[in-house]
Amino acid sequence: MRYIIENEEIRIEVESLGAELKSMQDKRTKVDYMWCADPKYYQRTSPNLFPIVGGLRNKKYRYAGREYEMGQHGFVRDMEWSVETKSDCELSFFVEADEETLQIYPFRFAIEIAYALSGRKLKVTWKITNRDTKKMYYSFGGHPCFTCPIHGEADKTGYGYDFHKEGNLRFYRNDGETGLFLREEHIMELENGRIRFTPDFFDTSTYILTGNETQQISLFDPQGNNYVTVSFDAPMAGLWSAEGKNAPYAAIEPWYGRCDDIDFTGTIEERAGEMELEAGETFVSSYEIAV
Repeated sequence: MRYIIENEEIRIEVESLGAELKSMQDKRTKVDYMWCADPKYYQRTSPNLFPIVGGLRNKKYRYAGREYEMGQHGFVRDMEWSVETKSDCELSFFVEADEETLQIYPFRFAIEIAYALSGRKLKVTWKITNRDTKKMYYSFGGHPCFTCPIHGEADKTGYGYDFHKEGNLRFYRNDGETGLFLREEHIMELENGRIRFTPDFFDTSTYILTGNETQQISLFDPQGNNYVTVSFDAPMAGLWSAEGKNAPYAAIEPWYGRCDDIDFTGTIEERAGEMELEAGETFVSSYEIAV
């Protein structure tokens, strides 16, 4: 089921399946800043990622002497969430572990995701609670994809990312076949903190930013105007669009955690960027979309 909240500026729609943000529309211009989920390119708009971000080596992980199997980005994006609260400008969803999730992820968790509108900004807040009696290991993140081009151009050539930083950008790639992390560091040369898209900009792989390279990223149009900005406290981020398709969207993804190293052989506790939460504790984080 879809739920709507709005204010005088913006109207958003969130789907209860996955608690996924599906639309963020300017009420005056009718422009929708969120990707329309055309399956020709990518069938999702803004999935929520938990308990892993990215993929596992051989789609498996080990914990407490047992092996478990899990697909890319975890499973809560495919779960039905219940509505916790709803008002004109705020909406929150809830999901928790059940007997089915415990078969593939042996931790009792509870998650609340809240959406709150203020002017032309949407704040997305995660509240993750460990309801188990043991320490919980996890990673999580957002995956919002934005309309690009936004003005009806043939493609997104000439659009680009503004990283709101001085100097160049360090990034990593994932392996095209396995989707796993490659440790070779790359440098993206920026001009005044920006880089423009070419038709093949996204063809190689996801751009993976680690180590708090930046915590604010915008999309700008060919005239150089920023039209959507994602601000976040996460230490990592992914930049992505469907490889080899020059697809009409671009993602800005705040991450706590990432995919396995391509040669990783450790346990879930040893995964790079893995989060830890003691029994009974709650972790809260948020990101903001401004248009």
